[in-house]
Amino acid sequence: MKKVTLFINSLTSGGAERVLSIIATELVAQNMEVHLLCIEKDSAYSLPKELKITYLSTLTKHDSSLKKLVYLPYLAYKLKKYIKKNQTTLIQSHIYRANFTNILAKIFGAKHQVQVVEVTSINNLKEGTFSKKINYALIKLLYKHADMVIFKAQRMQEEFLKNIPKIKNHTVINNPYDIHKISTLAQEPVEDFKFSKEKQYLVSVGRLSSEKRFITLINVLKNLDEKIELLLIGEGEEAENLKRFTHENKLEQRVHFLGRKENPFNYIKQADIFVLASQGEGFPNVIIEAMICATPVISTDCISGPREILAPNTDINFQLRSNIELARNGILYPVDDEKSLSSAIKIMLSDSPKRKEYIANGLAQSQKYALKKIIEQYKEVLCVA
Repeated sequence: MKKVTLFINSLTSGGAERVLSIIATELVAQNMEVHLLCIEKDSAYSLPKELKITYLSTLTKHDSSLKKLVYLPYLAYKLKKYIKKNQTTLIQSHIYRANFTNILAKIFGAKHQVQVVEVTSINNLKEGTFSKKINYALIKLLYKHADMVIFKAQRMQEEFLKNIPKIKNHTVINNPYDIHKISTLAQEPVEDFKFSKEKQYLVSVGRLSSEKRFITLINVLKNLDEKIELLLIGEGEEAENLKRFTHENKLEQRVHFLGRKENPFNYIKQADIFVLASQGEGFPNVIIEAMICATPVISTDCISGPREILAPNTDINFQLRSNIELARNGILYPVDDEKSLSSAIKIMLSDSPKRKEYIANGLAQSQKYALKKIIEQYKEVLCVA
């Protein structure tokens, strides 16, 4: 039986964690012996019982960023011992701390191949918080020692290589999607929210954080017909600020904070438009998921991912600074441009033929990311094809 070892911070709810759980589950289904290493024990995703899980620490999500940073050499030492004991030849890690630990273990003398999967835009780190800048510094220091860096999107790869040209071996593998499963879940009835035929609904899904720019999406409602309402699905540190802003602008009746949903797809399916308002992304899962749910998409033209998905065969280095772009698979607008977002929403809701075209094109585009196709690319780099 072929053996695969995957490594991640934890399996808490998040896009990268969900992608890894999908990859691991499919590899098990294909009769691979899959070992999963986690730094922390925090699982939001169900995994097959055949999966062998090892936790490298007793850290939790409540520990400080400083403590987690200081723990990196200790984790690398533990990983080195694990590699020697289990005769592990290759570890593919996802998310920064797991990536840093994986590389450090090699620097400390572990005899294994190091693959790191990069999940976000380098620009989000360079211009972000102090914590993000620490990650940027560690990436510059460590990634050149990886045997392979796997990027989720072409633009992400280009931005990284501009900033860190010493990365020697790299490739692009988009995220995989279980299209049949998502389509089936999208058909389930919504039990805790009543959709009205007299109203039109925007939906957005993601962690409630400042970089997701939900505040832009809430504020744009003031420029739209009162029958247009917004569903926000997710949790995060900005939740209270967003609710306060909604109250201050007297929009409580039009903005619905639904929290985290085990199945967000039935809400997306029943909404009229899916909107991604982010300042930056890695490879936005939610755009593909909305396409699979047959819901037309409006997105910021942020780095990286949206342009590659919604406007394939255009220049991936181009970024909108004004107005909107009626792309092949959806509408793009500039980050934080409320006037353009308002215009895009009005077009999408009023132009029925265009909506149908986007739904059809989105469904066709989503097939490019089907699980069976993407898993073959992962198997190839993991040397188990």
